[in-house]
Amino acid sequence: MTTRIYIRARDPQNGRRLVEELIADGVQPGAFTLIGKQPPAGLQAQTRRWRTDSSAALRGALVGAAIMLAVSLLLIQVLEPLALVTLVLIAAAIGGGWWFRRNRNVNLPVSAQRQALQAGELVIAADLPDDEAPRLEERVNQRHPELLVLGPDAGGSPPFP
Repeated sequence: MTTRIYIRARDPQNGRRLVEELIADGVQPGAFTLIGKQPPAGLQAQTRRWRTDSSAALRGALVGAAIMLAVSLLLIQVLEPLALVTLVLIAAAIGGGWWFRRNRNVNLPVSAQRQALQAGELVIAADLPDDEAPRLEERVNQRHPELLVLGPDAGGSPPFP
């Protein structure tokens, strides 16, 4: 069994150094997912760019509108301008809604860290064997005071059991 622990780095480069150190010590690169506005590039670990809901909806709307415009002009070719605009707007609404919902689902596990992510911080999700997770948490707490170990809950473990 594995335990997912979350670690927050105020400076993404500190998170990068931690992941490189742990990979060098034998932790599998696939155990890490780095989530942030600008996740560090060039790591063997998986990265995921964090987006606000509004930017995801805008991106989806633009993609939907562009696809519908291309399809309409290539396949249908003879549309009145009002019909073309209507189809493009419908596609933009569908694309925006789809990307918005997808973004919400993808960001749900780290939603408690929304403000930190908006500020440019990095969240590291590490999937570790149950027996290694406490050892790694202790190691990070001792060696890396610049990082915050949140524990198995992305919102941070409560101080009292």
